[in-house]
Amino acid sequence: MNRKKKILTLLVILSLTSCVQKTTNKKSSSTSTTQSSVVPPSTDPGTDDPAGDPYVDPSLPSYYSLPEVVVHGTASPNRNPPPNGIFWASNRNIGSNDQYIFQTDSKLNIRIKALSGPSIYSTDSNNVQCNYSPLPYTKLKLSVCVRSSQGSCVFQHTFDDIAVGSYSYVKEFSVPANTSDPLVIEVKDVQWDYTCNYYANNGFPNQPGYCPFSAVGYADCVKFQIEFSTDETQDLPGPRY
Repeated sequence: MNRKKKILTLLVILSLTSCVQKTTNKKSSSTSTTQSSVVPPSTDPGTDDPAGDPYVDPSLPSYYSLPEVVVHGTASPNRNPPPNGIFWASNRNIGSNDQYIFQTDSKLNIRIKALSGPSIYSTDSNNVQCNYSPLPYTKLKLSVCVRSSQGSCVFQHTFDDIAVGSYSYVKEFSVPANTSDPLVIEVKDVQWDYTCNYYANNGFPNQPGYCPFSAVGYADCVKFQIEFSTDETQDLPGPRY
């Protein structure tokens, strides 16, 4: 083969290889009702930049950011209890095709972002309509449990004093032993500061039973988001409990 033919052959090979699309290992999953995706820290205003950390494996996806959760309250009186008394559960509210994201051997770190209430007539995560305009709460308090698929709630933590638009500290949960099944994250209680603020604004500060937090009204809805990291992701940034 002469020199011109060799050069022509090389150019053809290069043009073919340049058309191969590079793939990434960013993890995402979806179903008809829910969607789970990794949010890169560089585009998330609530994170720290892990660049330069020698212990961060850049080949791993960042972490999981679940769909926004909307739930009704139960207070005054105790009405409309959530299914099985659980406001939200990963094995119930996330589709079966996405359960693999909850598999982990040693690490399950979670944080919560409080969000303003959903708009009127929106539907909550348990398919119940929010029939009233959102009330202006400024903080949320959530009780979260981590358990095995067949186990009881052993590892539980209260994410307290989460300002709307802000993240909680990160809780590093213990992982149930001797299970290869996806773990279950449950939200067992949700409280707000709206009622406390209402009394304070009307001349009754620090009202017992309502301050600093109390149960959300049964006709009202609140919204928040759960983010977590596992063995298969980089770690959640931010301060720890």
